[in-house]
Amino acid sequence: MTYLPTVGNDVKSRGRVIVAGAGMVGLCSALSLRRAGFEVGVRELAPGIRETGAALGVWQHTITELERLGLGSRLSEIRAEPSFQGFRDPSGALIDVSDMPPGRTVLRQRLSALLVSAVGEESIRTGMGVVDYNEDESGITVHYANGDHERADLLVGADGLNSRVRRKLIPGSESHYYEDGHHVWRAVLPFDGDLGDGYLTIGRDRTRGAVTRLADGSCFWVLAQLGLTGEVAGDPKQEALARVENLHDGDSEFLLRKVIMATPQDSVIYSQVAVVPEIPRWKGGRVVLAGDAAHAMSPHIGSGASLGIEDAHVLGDRLMHNEISSALDSYEADRIARYKLVREHAKAMALAETPADYMERFSRFVNWLNDTAA
Repeated sequence: MTYLPTVGNDVKSRGRVIVAGAGMVGLCSALSLRRAGFEVGVRELAPGIRETGAALGVWQHTITELERLGLGSRLSEIRAEPSFQGFRDPSGALIDVSDMPPGRTVLRQRLSALLVSAVGEESIRTGMGVVDYNEDESGITVHYANGDHERADLLVGADGLNSRVRRKLIPGSESHYYEDGHHVWRAVLPFDGDLGDGYLTIGRDRTRGAVTRLADGSCFWVLAQLGLTGEVAGDPKQEALARVENLHDGDSEFLLRKVIMATPQDSVIYSQVAVVPEIPRWKGGRVVLAGDAAHAMSPHIGSGASLGIEDAHVLGDRLMHNEISSALDSYEADRIARYKLVREHAKAMALAETPADYMERFSRFVNWLNDTAA
């Protein structure tokens, strides 16, 4: 099997790296490792590159990480729009979060396309899911579901929540649903009506919801409920509408209800949030994890992509200045310490009893995230 070199002819490669997974974290890892001097090939299980979901909320932390990966001059291509301008409780009263840093919203597909372009399609192969690997003193052999295999110096498992790389590295680390239950409904649709102020409502029963305008003129709505155990039965659109009652008091028109009503039945995306158990290590001799493969958690922290992109930056930085073994040691120590604090923030938000409590804790987390970026 021929490995695709991605380091320029005038640069001596420091080795070959296979990145499992062509999601945002995998593609960012490829860019980061290339900047560190490695030849990089991205291998994706799916038959084509696709980014599931609708829109993605990002913070300055995310923009900073993308700039560090060399994408600063191209960030206008993702057309990140101002995100939620403020926050309300079900009565419509404003929740004071004056110290909350501004957020932005982007279409996931737009960001994915930018990253694919930056990595180069010639460096990405689809229909090649990693199923096994074998390490030895001189390198690592990676095996694929189609029967192919190839050699490299390092394997990066950025293959998401159900990572095969993680399951081989740490047996018994299968993902599971968030124990308190976390369900999310969302959609993108054309909508010409007034979308109001774009505020996010923090409601009863740990329910959140909002509508915002995207750069292409469409609108994005999201509704999430934390603390609902068991399966959700019924049509996703009707399930979302049922939870609108947690977000709005009174008989007046509520914009989120209006937009959900206007959403075609088959356009509503529903998911029950799954998580990865806290794992004791992130690396082997020539294999390492990044993104959701290592730390997927209930996203009431709202920053899974940002944190995964940070993983990519830190991994590339450590490999730029160290040999593989010491670089992975340093990366693992840094990330485990970081995510211990992330989990503390996430737990605090999950236990918030009022909308104001939740927003105070969320604001504290986002400021910490921006201020402590690696």
